[in-house]
Amino acid sequence: MARHISFLRWITLLSQDLLATSDIDGNYAVLDVTSGLPDLFMAKNSDVFNEIVTDYRLIAFERRGESSNLYLVSNRAGNGRMYYTQINSGLLFCSDLRFLLKIIPLKVNDPGLFAILKYGAIPEPLTIAENISAVPAAHYLHFRLPENEWETRSYFQLEFPYDTNRQNGDLDAYIKPAKEILYKSAEFLAQYKPAILISGGIDSSLYAVYLNKASQERLHGINCIFGDDDPEFIFARELAEKINAHFHIGRMHKESALTILDDIVRLTGHPFSDFSSIPIVFILKFMQENIPAARMLIEGNGGDDCFGFPDLTTQSKLRLKSKFPKILKDTIALLFRNSPSWKWELHNRFLGRILALADVHELNPKNYFLALTPVNFLGLNVYRDWDRQITQVMEDGFARFSKKDYLMSYEAETTVRQLMHVNSRRWAAKAYSVSENLGIRIIYPYIWRDVLIQQGTIPWQAKVNNGVVKWPLKRLLEEYMPEDFIYRKKSGFVPPFAQWLTSADFNRVAREVLLTTDSNITRIVPSRIIADLLSNALKGKTLRHAILNFLWGALFTEMWIKENLHV
Repeated sequence: MARHISFLRWITLLSQDLLATSDIDGNYAVLDVTSGLPDLFMAKNSDVFNEIVTDYRLIAFERRGESSNLYLVSNRAGNGRMYYTQINSGLLFCSDLRFLLKIIPLKVNDPGLFAILKYGAIPEPLTIAENISAVPAAHYLHFRLPENEWETRSYFQLEFPYDTNRQNGDLDAYIKPAKEILYKSAEFLAQYKPAILISGGIDSSLYAVYLNKASQERLHGINCIFGDDDPEFIFARELAEKINAHFHIGRMHKESALTILDDIVRLTGHPFSDFSSIPIVFILKFMQENIPAARMLIEGNGGDDCFGFPDLTTQSKLRLKSKFPKILKDTIALLFRNSPSWKWELHNRFLGRILALADVHELNPKNYFLALTPVNFLGLNVYRDWDRQITQVMEDGFARFSKKDYLMSYEAETTVRQLMHVNSRRWAAKAYSVSENLGIRIIYPYIWRDVLIQQGTIPWQAKVNNGVVKWPLKRLLEEYMPEDFIYRKKSGFVPPFAQWLTSADFNRVAREVLLTTDSNITRIVPSRIIADLLSNALKGKTLRHAILNFLWGALFTEMWIKENLHV
């Protein structure tokens, strides 16, 4: 906390995150909350929020004469949010939703619950609690006293200069600035002697190379395996050997499933759906116990979102889904609802495609890739009012997160959705509050401000170059790793959750959580459907990825609600 006082004006600032600025040469420097930041705030007021390049949360209280201003700032593109609720005397706020729920009893927000089951996360300002709101990513809430009035404003918006200046040229020239930005951030972070999650993927591999070059000491790399045939592990090990890192390997065992599940529920700040929470929570606890000297973990989330992901090329596919008549989708869902075909992975590709086409009908075609579950088969399509409400909140958020003084391309619109919803609300959520609870600082350098700005200048044909997704990062990695490492076929993530559900004990606990009379989930999805899916899982049936998404989201959310339900 810092307090800065001048004539008739004083400022109090609170933040527990790493704050940094960059100079004209792109060099990063710490911004001290007790000195440099107060001076900047005095000079620039709320404009200072975008001067901070790192992802952060901040509380600022300013007193000017008889009036006061409170600012609640949420992360730019990560997961950290400021939460608030109106009370008779003003505003009650906190950076941890669970803290507010110890004061205000949780009344479950059903549209928010619907959003988790369908999209994996609740769009801000909505939360799982009816009477608590969240400041959206890249926004701050400005609360004025004594008027007791507030408004929410954005302090950062994505821009895509390439959309209006589509010049052809050497693609290497377009990605060179990104290389310089990433390396400068690695130089800055090296002083904290961090560990880095080495998954074997391109994002973490490239950043590990840069971090290793910038470090004076041998780097700590961490990996998690939950089977003897994890195809990505050999690549993670190859990278670790290349940079001579201390390579720490945590092995998850099926027998520890219930313990890990309890850890996830206990340590996570709000409900959402992403079963890659399983390895990341395990890794963070493993790091806390085995690498006590490292109190910072570097994660590669954001690399896909900024430098190329598959849905940049699926416009025609989404149009087809949208043109497929809704009434026909509903009819197919009705005909196959009592068939196992919509639940299991099918060898009949034609039938599989038809059933996947019938999963959901989006009000906005651009949102098809955001839907995680087979809405029509689960019966979620009957909640049309909630669907419209959630869609409107999401669209409002996407509009505020980007500058729209020109006609944005499909790729730009999709990138906004990917960064704001997939990365910010889901991917980054799996580690953010967990790491805080364990005393570890997690850093996502791929979503720092300068990277978010630079990515908008890179041509779309570079982000997916002749079918090669994330080409800019792969091209940069060519300097250090062989082509068979970089341009291999990516292995799909097989969650241990599927294995866990084949355990009688774990499956029984899932039933006890989801099928009780006071279950929130069964108010929305019929209990017979959930019971049938759990029975299929116990028998070892190969459930579709979308079904696993639903079961994980339902189980985790129900457990989180019960954990935080104080009557």
